[in-house]
Amino acid sequence: MKLNIFREYDIRGIVGQELVIEESYNLGKAIATFLSSKHPESSQFIIGRDGRSHSQPIAQNVIKAIMDLGFDVIDVGICPTPAVYFAVHHLNLPTALVITASHNPKEYNGVKIWGVWGQQITEIKKIFVDQAFMQPLSPVKGRLKQYPIVDHYIDYLVNHFEHLQGLQTHAIIDCGNGSGGTVMPQLVKKMNWPNIKLLFEEVDGNFPNHEADPTVPENMTYVANALMYNPQLELGMGLDGDCDRMNPMTRNGVLVPGDQVLGLFAKPILEKNPGAAVVCDIKSSGGVIDALKQWGGQAYLAPSGYSFIKKAMLENKALLGGELSCHFTFNDRYFGYDDGIYAALRTLELLHQSQLSLEELLLDIPQKISSPEIRITCQSDADKINIMDFGRTNFLRNI
Repeated sequence: MKLNIFREYDIRGIVGQELVIEESYNLGKAIATFLSSKHPESSQFIIGRDGRSHSQPIAQNVIKAIMDLGFDVIDVGICPTPAVYFAVHHLNLPTALVITASHNPKEYNGVKIWGVWGQQITEIKKIFVDQAFMQPLSPVKGRLKQYPIVDHYIDYLVNHFEHLQGLQTHAIIDCGNGSGGTVMPQLVKKMNWPNIKLLFEEVDGNFPNHEADPTVPENMTYVANALMYNPQLELGMGLDGDCDRMNPMTRNGVLVPGDQVLGLFAKPILEKNPGAAVVCDIKSSGGVIDALKQWGGQAYLAPSGYSFIKKAMLENKALLGGELSCHFTFNDRYFGYDDGIYAALRTLELLHQSQLSLEELLLDIPQKISSPEIRITCQSDADKINIMDFGRTNFLRNI
């Protein structure tokens, strides 16, 4: 394994070059060792995976490693990352992970671990490098149980949004051949949504149509074309590869920045909860901050990244948090983690309850001049680290 796969929020790299499938057994042991020390009361692990071709062999190795240490494994199957996180609450187990590389291209894979980031991933790296694995709990290996979580997740969403049954809104949702395809067809059917069409709902880890990152305009071309040529459509949405993000598009083909979407979600929450806290990332527009304050909310800025948003939400008891990158975390009526499918349902709810279009809703947010997110292409992770170190040094020198 290349040690650069141990990142700030997850473990991720190019399969075969950085992430070696044959070494994922020891990676599983390192993760289990760390999680066991963090949650000594837990004797079971939840494991899910996305639809990439290498997710299955990696999952098999990780499952074997965990079972060899004496823990039982609950395999929740191919599903979105938020469904694995839902399983944490549904099964009341704090130890969970999902084999996924989120929105990255097909050659990537990795592991997201519930409640683990930053220094904790560094600790897992050290356990992996030193092979400082825990001793097995007993001579008897753990047991494997199949527990398809998708049906339970869908049932929860159907009950939670019962008021949207039979919704007549005309919309198109691009699943991007990601794991959202395990949920969306059944969800649309159970909700009886006759006018909501799905694109690329077939789970295909090769992502044959486009990369599964809906915040990149080029990846939303199919949605934009559908909106252009079908005047009945009121809304477009795109889900990322593991469904922790959702980006909406207006009927005019405008991809809405995540900070403005966060503002739209915040307004009805603040109407019901005056003075509530909302957390935005540092890249958010001043117009959104102004709107939150105008609506009586308390706006808090946090560095970009899920762990920083989550930390700020906990510290300020925020009901909502989000990023320009379209991660939306609801403590209002939900469990407090980022879920793109849930965010899509809240978007449909906004339009239904307001009886306004997405364009009309956006008029409530002051429009200020701001640059889009600018991404610098780097040849290696070392380049990324050097650029960030240079930026921090020069920023500190100038304040």
